[in-house]
Amino acid sequence: MATINVKVPNRMKREIDRFLETHPYYLNKSELVRDALRHIMHEEEKLSAETLKVIEEGKEQVEKDEGSTLAEVKESIESSKPSAGEPREVKEELDG
Repeated sequence: MATINVKVPNRMKREIDRFLETHPYYLNKSELVRDALRHIMHEEEKLSAETLKVIEEGKEQVEKDEGSTLAEVKESIESSKPSAGEPREVKEELDG
């Protein structure tokens, strides 16, 4: 296993120490840092996959002529905003 050195501000070091005291399943700082890095890298991969999916869906909409132009989206947003002094309708969604 490779070794790396990381410099952190004193305040962050104190926060890490407090975190380790309240989370004893991390036996040391190295385990905490490795877990944090794994989490960050996994989330980035997940985000990239989700982003690619949205891009593909957008391409399919364009091919089917189902998409909206930026101007159309802006117009839709503007037309749905209430006028000054006009009451806003509030809808609640309840989980079944």
